[in-house]
Amino acid sequence: MAGANWIFRTQANQQWRHDTIGVVHSWSIQEMHGIIDSDETPGGCWTLFHSVAVEGFPALREGQQVEFEWNALDNPMNGCNFATIRAWPKGSEPYVAPPSDSPFASHVWLTFPDGTARELTEADLPPAPPRIPADRTTGIVRTWSDEEGWGVVNSDTTPGRAWTHVSNVAGSGFRLLTPGHRVTFEPETMVGGTQDGHHFRALDVRKAE
Repeated sequence: MAGANWIFRTQANQQWRHDTIGVVHSWSIQEMHGIIDSDETPGGCWTLFHSVAVEGFPALREGQQVEFEWNALDNPMNGCNFATIRAWPKGSEPYVAPPSDSPFASHVWLTFPDGTARELTEADLPPAPPRIPADRTTGIVRTWSDEEGWGVVNSDTTPGRAWTHVSNVAGSGFRLLTPGHRVTFEPETMVGGTQDGHHFRALDVRKAE
């Protein structure tokens, strides 16, 4: 059965790195980690998926020859005294992801027992649930968490209160709501479930004049 893995690429630490050539001793496609053997890393070098510098799905194959950068660990990890910083197929150049406007980048992959994988796209995702439109209404901010960026709003048209997120608050910059303040918003009825127990969501929330 296929499984889903969230794949995150991060910039590796540049300190105390060593370069060498090795052979992939083992690799788990389900757990996305493995061990690289080399003369310079006796006992094996522990390797996680985010260290695999290839374009596309970051995985290695058992028996594959690789070039890799590594460092020694102060404390053993899964029986290894060494950890991989970056690894890539022997004879190629390590892949470097192009710069992004976002500080975060993520991918979702379907992995299969034969070691293959396929990246999920928007076409694979279920369609967004239908929205039940409603006229704008006025309410009072009941609660708001600055740390978590969400809260709830009371109004006559949303019995049980309406849940809202900072992304639904109109405006620019750091958008916050204050409990007790009057706001206007577009109520949306949740279809097929609730959000933190609420059957309504407040969209395009604006401070009332």
